[in-house]
Amino acid sequence: MNKAFIKKYGTLLLLAAGAGIIFQLPYIRETFYVPIQNAMNLSNEQMGLLSSGYAAMATLSYFVGGIIADKFSARKLLTFSFIVTGILGLWFSTFPGYTVSRIIFILMGISTIITYWSACIKATRMLGTDEEQGRLFGLQEGLRGVLNALLVFGMTAAFTHYSKVADEVAGASAAIKVCSIVVIIIGILNFIFIEDTKKEEHTESLVDVTKGMFKALLIPRVWMLVAIIFTAYSVYGLIGYVNTYAVKFYGLSTAAAATLGGVRYLIQGLGGIVGGFLADKVKSRFKVIIGGCIGLALSFGLFIILPTTASLLVAIVANFFLGLFFIYAVRSQYFAVHDDAGIPLNMSGRVSGIASCLGYTPDLFMYTLVGSWMDNYGRTGYNMTWVYAMAAAILCAVITFILSRIVKKEQAAKAS
Repeated sequence: MNKAFIKKYGTLLLLAAGAGIIFQLPYIRETFYVPIQNAMNLSNEQMGLLSSGYAAMATLSYFVGGIIADKFSARKLLTFSFIVTGILGLWFSTFPGYTVSRIIFILMGISTIITYWSACIKATRMLGTDEEQGRLFGLQEGLRGVLNALLVFGMTAAFTHYSKVADEVAGASAAIKVCSIVVIIIGILNFIFIEDTKKEEHTESLVDVTKGMFKALLIPRVWMLVAIIFTAYSVYGLIGYVNTYAVKFYGLSTAAAATLGGVRYLIQGLGGIVGGFLADKVKSRFKVIIGGCIGLALSFGLFIILPTTASLLVAIVANFFLGLFFIYAVRSQYFAVHDDAGIPLNMSGRVSGIASCLGYTPDLFMYTLVGSWMDNYGRTGYNMTWVYAMAAAILCAVITFILSRIVKKEQAAKAS
C-alpha cells in the first residue's frame, strides 16, 4: 500500500467520520424519538419544532460556511465545531426543558454546519478523477454508515443498561452523553491529526463572494440539483418515522427501535457503497438516483397497504430496511451528480453550499407539518406522511431524468 493510497483513503475516512458522527446529536430523534419525547413530555409537533429550529440556523450557516472557512484555520474550526457540539449534547442530555432545548438545537445549527459541510463535499470531489466520483461519494456514505452504526450500538447499550437500572429517561440521557463524549473526542483527534492551514492570502471579498453566489443561482441546472436534493432529502427525513410507526402500531419495543437505529446505519454502509460502485459501473449516477426513487415510492406504498396488526411487524421492518437501502443509494449520488451536471470544481463549494442550503429546507417545515398530522389524525396521519414521501420520490426521479436528458443532449452536441 503506497503513501498516496493511505493518504487518499485516510482522508476519506476522516471526512466520513466528521460528516457522520457530528450529525448524530441534532438528529438524535431518528434513533431515540419516543424516549426523548416521553422524557420531555413533548407532542410530535414540538419534536418537529426542535428539528425546525436547528434547520433554520443550519440554512443560514450553509451560506456563510465557505466564507468562514477561508478566513480561519481549518484545524481550529473543525476542533471548535466538534467540541462545541459535544458540549451542547451534554447540556441537552439533562433534558433542560422545551425552550432551552430549542436554543440548544439552534446553536447546533451553527456548530455542525458553518465549519464543515461545503468543504467536505469539495474535498471529496478533489480526491479522485471524474470516473471515480460515484465510488468516492458512495464510499464516504458507506463509511459514515458503518461509523454511525458502531456509535449507535454503543448508545443503545447505554440506553438499555440505564433503562434497566433506573428508567427510560435515564437511559436516553446516558445514550446522548455517550454520543456527546465521542463527538468531543473526535474534535480532539482533529486538533492532533489534521494538518494546520493558514488562512487564504488572496481570498475573495464578501462582495465578490456574494456576486459569485448570485451568478451560480442564475445557472438553471443548479436549481435542478437543488430540486433533486430537496425531494430526496424529504424522503430521507420521512423514512425516519418508520421506527416510531412500528413502536406505536406494531408492538416494536423502544430498545428494539434503538437497535434498528444502529442497523439503519449498517444499511447506509451497504446502500452507499453499492450505489457508488453501481453508478461507476453503469457510468451513470442519474440511473442510480432514478432507480432508487422508484424503489422508494413502491416501499412507502407498501406501508399504506399493510394493515395494522402486530403479526406484520417483520414485514414492516423488512420493508423499512429495503427503503433504507434505496435512500442511501440515492443519497450517495446526489452530490456526485454535480460532476455529471458539468459544475466546475472551482464552483463546487458555492454550488454545494447553495444546493445544501436550499435542498435541505424541508427541515424548516416538514417535521412540524407531519408531526401535526400524527398528533391530529393518528394512523391516518402516518399514511399522509407516506403519501408525501411517495410524491417526493416520484418527483425526484422525474427531475433527475429531465436533467440527464439535458446533459445527454449537450454531450451529443459537443461530440458532433
